[in-house]
Amino acid sequence: MCALTSGHARVRLGPSPPPPQSFLWKHHRMSEDTSAPATALELVGQHRVELRRDDAVDTLELIGRDGKLVLAIEVRESGPLLRFEGAGLTLRAAGELVLDAKRLTLRSEEALSLSSGGDLDLVAAGDLRSTARVQTITAELGDVRVEANDDVRIDGERVLVNC
Repeated sequence: MCALTSGHARVRLGPSPPPPQSFLWKHHRMSEDTSAPATALELVGQHRVELRRDDAVDTLELIGRDGKLVLAIEVRESGPLLRFEGAGLTLRAAGELVLDAKRLTLRSEEALSLSSGGDLDLVAAGDLRSTARVQTITAELGDVRVEANDDVRIDGERVLVNC
């Protein structure tokens, strides 16, 4: 340990004191051994974060107070993967929320709903296809307009007009 003196101030150089034990989280340094057990941080409300490492993937997991996985971030050579495994998930933004990807797929086992307090635009530079067992188009106020650059084709077993 050495000491530097500058004017009236004396500065001690040497090992820093250990951090106070009053930290909210207890931090444990991860070993480079890939077979090492998970590193854990205890969080408020009996939640915890665990970091697991193996040769193919590093995984950061948020575990709920009930011991069940809530969120996992898997980091692989191909990039990160976010996995949510709770009963539900809400993404909330005070401003704009943008999902930007080369391809985007939304899947739902039971139902999918899109709603807007204002206008809703579906725009495709290519074709737009809509397939369902039954389809209903309803205008609650005003007209239903169909515009085409070419022919408008209606093909059905029976075409009912004003029925």
